[in-house]
Amino acid sequence: MDRSIIINTASCIRKKQLGAALDTIQPVSSDRAYAVIYDRLDRIRDDYELLKNYMLQGYDDPQRDALYQELLRRLHRLTSDADMIWMIQNDPTMSATYSRVRNTGLTEDVMKARMEDFVSEVAMLQLNDNSPQAKQGIYQRHHELMSAVFDTIIVSMQWGRHDAEFYTSLILSPTIDTNDAALMISAVSLSCMTHFDMRKFGMLQEVYKEAQDERVRQRALVGWALSLHGNREVYTELSEQVTTMCEDEEVSRQLLEMQMQMYFCMNAEKDNDEIQRDIIPNLLKHNNFEITRLGIVEKEEDPMQDILNPDATDKAMDEVERTFQRMIEMQRSGSDIYFGGFSKMKRLAFFYNLSNWFCPFYVEHPHLLSTIQKIDNDSFLKNILRHGPFCDSDKYSFTLAMGSVIEKIPANLKSMLGSEEMFGPISKEYAEKTPSNMRLLYLQDLYRFFRLSDYRKPFFNPFGGTDEGNALFLAGSVLRHTAIDKKVLHLGNFLLKRGKIKELRRLLDNYQYLDSDATYLSVKGACLLHEGDYQQAISCLSMAARINPANRKTVSLLARTYLMADRYEEAAQAYAQLLEAQPDNKSYMLNRCIALINCGQPAEAVQTLYKLSFENADDLNVTRVLAWGLMASSKMEQAAKEYRRLADAGPLTAEDHLNTGYCDWIMGEVREAVRHFRQYLSTSSEAKRKEGILSQFVRDKAVLEANGVSENTFFIMADLLA
Repeated sequence: MDRSIIINTASCIRKKQLGAALDTIQPVSSDRAYAVIYDRLDRIRDDYELLKNYMLQGYDDPQRDALYQELLRRLHRLTSDADMIWMIQNDPTMSATYSRVRNTGLTEDVMKARMEDFVSEVAMLQLNDNSPQAKQGIYQRHHELMSAVFDTIIVSMQWGRHDAEFYTSLILSPTIDTNDAALMISAVSLSCMTHFDMRKFGMLQEVYKEAQDERVRQRALVGWALSLHGNREVYTELSEQVTTMCEDEEVSRQLLEMQMQMYFCMNAEKDNDEIQRDIIPNLLKHNNFEITRLGIVEKEEDPMQDILNPDATDKAMDEVERTFQRMIEMQRSGSDIYFGGFSKMKRLAFFYNLSNWFCPFYVEHPHLLSTIQKIDNDSFLKNILRHGPFCDSDKYSFTLAMGSVIEKIPANLKSMLGSEEMFGPISKEYAEKTPSNMRLLYLQDLYRFFRLSDYRKPFFNPFGGTDEGNALFLAGSVLRHTAIDKKVLHLGNFLLKRGKIKELRRLLDNYQYLDSDATYLSVKGACLLHEGDYQQAISCLSMAARINPANRKTVSLLARTYLMADRYEEAAQAYAQLLEAQPDNKSYMLNRCIALINCGQPAEAVQTLYKLSFENADDLNVTRVLAWGLMASSKMEQAAKEYRRLADAGPLTAEDHLNTGYCDWIMGEVREAVRHFRQYLSTSSEAKRKEGILSQFVRDKAVLEANGVSENTFFIMADLLA
């Protein structure tokens, strides 16, 4: 059967069109692969016919709305199960997963008993000091069990009430290992994100509220938060549950923090580019080891170096320290600085097991057995757990990679592996077991799976895949009119600073009922400014300034927008207002001068600019505005002098070439003007080149005509350039 039938049915259900959904899914009845849901579909169809007939007879049924909603839910559950059947039939990952667990006979009683037995067996190991073979056997059997449990949950259909109660009780049980609880939470989360199940969602919420282990709690939070998409219409109680959850300040704060952390994860490739471009070369340049075909060897020190260049060592150390400091700053700001390095290690055989992508790190993992025997350094492995600032996935990658090179590492370097200083100052903050750090590291695990794993395709990607806007879960309709409203504008500023304008627009549109709030209007104005809609931006920012005239940030944004919109008199007034509060603010003074020059008051601007130039002799932006002001004042000799200063200071920008060309043109140096205009066209952006030089002449018409350059001459100059 074509999957589009299931997709179209789900679309009808979201629109609450039960009749259309039943018609759309009808072809399921003729496909033997879906025989398990035939009876359920017939019962839904029969119940809907009864509901319609009851209404046709004119009866007033006070339960009609509730019954209709219940039928929608039943059909939604059936459609989700139909999609799971389709995946098992057609998707390689789901098909292989189902094949692994189809004949295991893993009942609930067996599952629970074996998890509890594992905890007892491990405790007995510590008491009886059993042989390594016995220990390996215990962990091997348990790994096989948990892989099967993970797979069972992944391919599970919609849960019944008993399923939800069983897994909730099992995960919250103090008699099972917390690693097992965390792994099961990940499986339920993947399942619920892909096919929303109200009972799985409820279980994740319950675990988040009740679990004693913080790592399990944070996994549950991520799971239910990323399952919120597109289900409000069918499960009306969802809004009430989420609203109640968000009334807890800790919950709403953690949701906001989690949303920002997701964007930190999604910036991993850009962060890696910076590390490869700016940081790694510095570290390699100053390290004292080199990689040869025989392994890693220590370089011999040059005895002449201290004589010829006595300060070289100190300078090298300073540069390395600055490099490390940059990495520390990146990590503190949320950057995933290890993604680039460890992404190359996700093709190891370890990651051919689906559950291993989500398995909490533990040194007894059966797939680490040969590696641990090679390393033979307990302090090294314990240090990874205690101080390593890596997510679990990267800890496995790191340990396995070390196993392959440990024999080639020099003895003096190998001795460092067990020390607490191995990871340096970078790791200290992230070694702390805070809820925020635990959540961030788990999100990094998730991001690696959805970015690198071949098994990711059948699952809903919470990071958006090709459309990163889907990662903005706080813009979901189910969170409207909750305590999240108070956090939205903080998130809006976060997105604005990172240039996520499309995502910001979506966020603002979702919470547009906040449009009487000054901060909302200010953020929206900034968004419109970035989109180039200056008039609407001015409208929003003016309203925000009226509501809160003391907010200097809003007034500053409004002044800048006036400037961008060529409304120079209003810009000059706005910057004058800002200067009353901060008379020494150079940026405000400079922008006011630009506004004054462009609204025909260059004399006042030039007076201020000379003062600024004297106080900031090295500031080329002051020189640029001063030169423009002098040209607008028809003081061409002085303007030419300032443009020469710019040329002497370094390569001219595209705008510098344009304005220097104006100066030469006005002074009759036409050949020089042509040269600068051509330089402008060759160095400016593609958009400016498409716009053409003539549009720039028209924009600056007032200054050119004031200095005797007629409009007709614009066309001649443009033709000369052509």
